[in-house]
Amino acid sequence: MNPLLQQFLVEARDYLDQIDHKILLLEETPDDEAIIGEIFRLVHTLKGNSSLFDMPSLTSVLHAAEDVLDRVRDHTLMIDPELTDLLLAALDFVNRLLDDVEASGGAVPARYADDAAELARALRDRLPERDAAANDASLPACGALEPPADWFWLSAIPDHERLEAFERLAPDKNAVAVRYRPEPDCFFKGEDPLQLLRTTPGLLLFDVGAAEPWPEPDSLDVYRANLVIDALTSASLEEIENHFRYVRDQTAIYEIPRYALALPDASFAVDSTDMIASAFLDEARRLMAAGDWRGLSAAAEAALDVINPTRACVSALKWIMKIAGSTDRADIVEPLIAAAVGGRARPDWRAVCVGRTPRSADGPPAERTTSDRSTRSDELDTTYRALALAQIEMLSLSTTIAERPGRIASVHNALRGLLTSVGRTDALVELERTAAESQEHADASGLVAFIRSTVLNEEEAAVVASVSPAPAVAGPGNSSEALDTREAAPLSAKRLGAETSPADRGVRVLKVGQEKVDRLMDLIGEMVVAKNALPYLAARAEAHYGSRELSREIKAQYAIINRIAEEMQDGIMQVRMLPVGAIFQRFPRLVRDVARQLGKSVRLTIEGEETEADKNIVESLADPMIHILRNSLDHGLEPPDVRRAAGKPEEGRLTVRAFQEGDRVLIEVEDDGKGIDPEVIKRKALEKGLIDEQRLETLADADAIQLVFAAGFSTAEQISSLSGRGVGMDVVKSSLEKVGGQVQLTSEKGKGARILLSLPLSISVSNVMMVDIGGQHYGVPIDVVVETVRVARKDTHVIKQHRTAVLRGRVVPLYSAYDLLGSVGDPAPNPDDEFAVLVARVAGHTVGVIVDGFAQTIDVILKPFEGPLAHLTGFSGSALLGDGSVLLVIDLKELI
Repeated sequence: MNPLLQQFLVEARDYLDQIDHKILLLEETPDDEAIIGEIFRLVHTLKGNSSLFDMPSLTSVLHAAEDVLDRVRDHTLMIDPELTDLLLAALDFVNRLLDDVEASGGAVPARYADDAAELARALRDRLPERDAAANDASLPACGALEPPADWFWLSAIPDHERLEAFERLAPDKNAVAVRYRPEPDCFFKGEDPLQLLRTTPGLLLFDVGAAEPWPEPDSLDVYRANLVIDALTSASLEEIENHFRYVRDQTAIYEIPRYALALPDASFAVDSTDMIASAFLDEARRLMAAGDWRGLSAAAEAALDVINPTRACVSALKWIMKIAGSTDRADIVEPLIAAAVGGRARPDWRAVCVGRTPRSADGPPAERTTSDRSTRSDELDTTYRALALAQIEMLSLSTTIAERPGRIASVHNALRGLLTSVGRTDALVELERTAAESQEHADASGLVAFIRSTVLNEEEAAVVASVSPAPAVAGPGNSSEALDTREAAPLSAKRLGAETSPADRGVRVLKVGQEKVDRLMDLIGEMVVAKNALPYLAARAEAHYGSRELSREIKAQYAIINRIAEEMQDGIMQVRMLPVGAIFQRFPRLVRDVARQLGKSVRLTIEGEETEADKNIVESLADPMIHILRNSLDHGLEPPDVRRAAGKPEEGRLTVRAFQEGDRVLIEVEDDGKGIDPEVIKRKALEKGLIDEQRLETLADADAIQLVFAAGFSTAEQISSLSGRGVGMDVVKSSLEKVGGQVQLTSEKGKGARILLSLPLSISVSNVMMVDIGGQHYGVPIDVVVETVRVARKDTHVIKQHRTAVLRGRVVPLYSAYDLLGSVGDPAPNPDDEFAVLVARVAGHTVGVIVDGFAQTIDVILKPFEGPLAHLTGFSGSALLGDGSVLLVIDLKELI
């Protein structure tokens, strides 16, 4: 089979399971838009994947289901039981088709064409007529997005990244910018806005923001795009138009000059009365009047040498140095000088470019009608100061000497991220030095001084003591503020590339074929057999060769190998462990369908889905659980009118819960139905010849209830598609016993029934107790062993021709192992005239088996009998021992 098709089949079944589960949830909560969106997305993805293969029948049904779900999503069609039936029928059809495709190796049988057409027609018949406006093809299509009114979106990008982009652009070439606002439903059309952005030719810078204010988390639709993307590229206009050709109506493509990148952060500009500022301003004006642009660039560079590098005016001086060295336009240089000396206004380069009077304001004008980006930089300044003050407050909190290094390290990391985010990498060297000294002396005062002098300016440091405590960024009461801080930081091309780098993405899930895991289990089984040979070698070394030292060394190595083998076995078993939810997720659909068929109202509650067991154990639960649930629905829960008359809620309650107890998994199924009437069970058992009249009179109610597990037993008056054939509960018991499980049933008439299933966590490696019978070793599963005792001959008694003994205050029947196996002879007592008795729990009863002696407990790989021995009763199977001999494992349930 084509590997791509094989992968599609695996993924398709995962999708179908999810869709099935969510459709049932949607039926209960039809107004849940999140579930509707998830179902639509899954169906849309499955339909898109199916189109890669020649499966027109599959694609047509999924397409019809997608159309129906689309109308449910826009509230023009309401979900109801009939529509749910149709959607579930579509899923069943897809499942059957995929099964046949897998069986045939890739071909879709022709018989599915008619069924697909009929099912698609039935789905489309539920579609309401669209209103006239929606169907009027004469209406004009949406026009292309308008370019922004200004270019202030560039100010949200760190200064150092804009400087790098300026260097990469040719002096005589404009940059091409794109504003891209994806449609809200773009994900359902197979579009990926961020992937389209990543692959943009010549991408230099970009900024991603919210197109509309984000709603409250409870009403947030994560599958609805709410993005507006601005990007700057060095590619040609034709390349960008070709790249965005499929979303042309969602984009605005325009050109901007290279100097538009010069948007210095003048929040902390040098005051114009400052001596350095005055000298630079006079010199700049003189050089501009003389047309000496290179001299102006040199003057800006000289000013950079004497001004504190932490001052924000450094940004404007860097841009003056760059711009003056590459242009002779005074209208470009003057706004930068104003930003460097005493001004806070950013140059409105779009106004300069089109010849309008440049706008000058303390904050840039709003350039997005759907998102207030005009105050983005001011918000960043406020956040920057708040975070810096928060670090001072954190360092000022009382702390123990042991906690102080951690506190300093935390503040150090926060400051490093803070300075990097605003492009102040020049301060990082001093930060590292200060943090190292603070750690060395366990004294945070140096770090506080650094924050006040370098991270903040002196004016802000002076008011630190008077301001109210800064909000703790990670505090539980300030989660929204922390979120705002994260959202305010712009995305950059470098960050986006780093976040999506394959090297940074850890592989969390590795899908491995089951046959590979089974192969590992076979190997660990062989290792168990091999390590079991070491004790025999140790005994032989001592008995035959008289070397006790060699025997001790072998035993020591055995202990090491045994530990490693057990750890390997446990590790591989963890790989094979599956949550029981893998089976439980089928039950809501089963309960819904059967309840509708029977005209009953039932609420299913599932608990403990995360409980894990071996894959084989979990899969073995499928058939028994289906029979139990169908039995509860058919026989246990009453119709609504009967429940109402009995004073019960019309809706029946059916609970399935799973939990782990020791080394076993317990599954409990409970209903609040009519329960089981022991008298009805006794009468039915007598009619079917399962018991005689004498047994009927002495049979306790609790024992009578257990008769439902007898082969051929049924209380149904007539045979139906659900019951009446007497194979349901018998299958439950036999299926569980095959994997070492047990079933227990309790009931109270008129109140309901409870079934408890008990299964081992794993059946791959079995722990057995070896016993001696007639000079040969046999194994007994340790799960059924209660204890081993020695019983004196004089303490045994014969009651009704059967040997018994009193153990722990209870009369326990004793069985001779020779009689059970049909061997000649009797168990031999020891010199003290005591019998070796293996006390076991069989079918809920405590019994004793008299053997010749006990050997040891051992881990074995139990293999069931095959071929001519497959029908041999009384044995669970056989296992290979370390000395090469074969150990027969007894099944006491069949023997007693």
